[in-house]
Amino acid sequence: MNSSAPWTAALAGHRARTVAAIARKRAASPAPIPNARGRAALRKIADLLDVAALAFETEPPPVVDGAATTRDVPTDARLALADAEREAASHPTIGFPPQFGQYVTQPVLDNDVDLPPSLQPKQPNDIAREADLFSRLFAVHAQLAVCTMEELTDALLEAAFTLHWKLAHLRNALRATATDPVEIPAPATPMALGPAHEEHGPVLSFALARKAPCHVSDDGRTHGADRMVSYQGATIATCEEHEAQAVAKARGLYDALD
Repeated sequence: MNSSAPWTAALAGHRARTVAAIARKRAASPAPIPNARGRAALRKIADLLDVAALAFETEPPPVVDGAATTRDVPTDARLALADAEREAASHPTIGFPPQFGQYVTQPVLDNDVDLPPSLQPKQPNDIAREADLFSRLFAVHAQLAVCTMEELTDALLEAAFTLHWKLAHLRNALRATATDPVEIPAPATPMALGPAHEEHGPVLSFALARKAPCHVSDDGRTHGADRMVSYQGATIATCEEHEAQAVAKARGLYDALD
């Protein structure tokens, strides 16, 4: 690092490299979300954050009235962060908020880090889940605002982006349960569901290869299922009448693994 870079820029550069590492780690995840496009976006964001970090670490501060200022974002860093934020905004499922550059610039500009807008959930469980995530994210932001220790900063950024990931998952779930499943041919193996979800979306439906009971019984008496519903690989056998309930139940199974 250039010794002429102010300490605030050094902190911003460290944050940029930490968030880049988070992006690369998420891009390497084998989970259905993010999909291939999302993983490519995360890798691009990480590369742009490397550019921003280098600018913070090496560009000397501007001089104002004969004195170096510590409250300035280098041009290369500003442009790289703007490009990274545009990439995040274009891929909301990756769990990077469109204004995530605020995390990086905070040591330099002393800016707040905004909470994302509410998803406006309707169900009590979803309302409570969003409120809990927002409360935890607010607490992390409060600690980051005054943090100058690198190891603690790393832990707080990891926590913040984990919470953003969970909010993105909740957003995906709310959108998925509000739409009908996409019908696909029955996959040859359970492993084939992953590519099918990547191509067609989070909620799929396909014909059952053999008989199975529906997940809903009639006053204790079972009846047959004619299809399988899959939410990101969590599957529930169902009939046409109870398909919407099966989607919600499959989502519940998937959420339990989150």
